Amino acid sequence: MAVTDSSSIQEDEQGPIVDGRDRRAREENMDVALLRQGGLYEVQSESGASYEVDLLDRQCNCPDGENPSSPSPCKHVRRVELELEAGHIPRPDGRLPQQSEVGRSEPVSRGSELRFKSHLLSKIQRREEELAHLDAEVQTLQFVYDVIEEITEGDDFDLKDALSEEYGPASEL
Repeated sequence: MAVTDSSSIQEDEQGPIVDGRDRRAREENMDVALLRQGGLYEVQSESGASYEVDLLDRQCNCPDGENPSSPSPCKHVRRVELELEAGHIPRPDGRLPQQSEVGRSEPVSRGSELRFKSHLLSKIQRREEELAHLDAEVQTLQFVYDVIEEITEGDDFDLKDALSEEYGPASEL
């Protein structure tokens, strides 16, 4: 899966800006990745939300893309088109963008490489934070489940004892 960095696409790269959506598609920080062959891409928007774009059908699961009265295409579909036209992402068939006439791809600049590494690191950090949050939720739910199980066994239930078993003596709470 190839991911573009979140830099914007400039007007001179892809022709004149047509309207507000086109402008937002070019200027907002978005990351685009091919999810699978057939033209299904993921767009991570500037707000942090992720949307799936079906490029071949020019459809997106964002609110604008799912609203039948919204003009088509949404900024996410347009961004995928722009990234594809610029050769920044794999084509819908999964093949990498066309190479230059001499048979070699354009060299990756050091700045672009650093932005890409930084982007990957931030994605990894976000995922680790999400996992830590989910782990805390699992622990909380497990504790609630254990308390309910203690209560339903019919024995006298003492919350202080249950907490001390889980977290140590009450004096340390």
